[in-house]
Amino acid sequence: MVRERDAKCAFPINICINEIAAHYAPREGDTLQFSRGDLVKIDVGVHIDGCIADTAATIEISTSNWSELMRASEEALNCALEMIVPRVRVGAIGAAIETAITSRGFKPICNLTGHTMERNQLHAGIAIPNVATKERSVLKSNTAVAIEPFATNGKGRVDGDKGGNIYQVIGNSKLRDDRANRFLDQLINEFDYLPFAGRWCAKFSDKYNALIRKHRMHRNLRSYPILSEVSSGMVAQSEHSTLILDNSVIVYTR
Repeated sequence: MVRERDAKCAFPINICINEIAAHYAPREGDTLQFSRGDLVKIDVGVHIDGCIADTAATIEISTSNWSELMRASEEALNCALEMIVPRVRVGAIGAAIETAITSRGFKPICNLTGHTMERNQLHAGIAIPNVATKERSVLKSNTAVAIEPFATNGKGRVDGDKGGNIYQVIGNSKLRDDRANRFLDQLINEFDYLPFAGRWCAKFSDKYNALIRKHRMHRNLRSYPILSEVSSGMVAQSEHSTLILDNSVIVYTR
């Protein structure tokens, strides 16, 4: 549907189950299936000419055991969106998100954040915390920003030591390998500097996994680790993108 509407994915769709909070995207041949009771986060990014929309929702598969956890992240998102005006402090947004989540008996994930966005830049420099901080950065007019509270019944932190299937071009060092250099040029031409899935590279080469490893070794590519809640707590996520204008704020992913 994205492609039919002349848009592209701004990053691989994240499909994160239960304690996994971010950066799970299937590899070619992935056999993972949903099970009854799973709590699934679907995080979708779309862009047209580099202008990005980023949104996420949580779905529970065939049960209703985690409705309150899902509601905590949804209410936190709504509270944050109501605060968005030019010159609002990001620390104040984080405090509102934390209050909304803890008031329902859960914890926000303190080391995951929302983010400002610019053309072809998913994370453009300002992080929007999900907890109260002393951060005094403000959101200015003509800024696109994604707000994404994560709520958990765990300790409220994520960690990642397992490599994922999401990559991003971060350099353009030429190698002594023409095939590898052509591969990198194709990545930049197709994805610019936005994240992409390894399986998307099959159209460029049947040896794409080896070429990805080579460019990671030479620091032309970075890999996004799969992030899971440190105590295996269940995680719910809600997200919308907003555009802050001088006299209005548009939530453009609703």
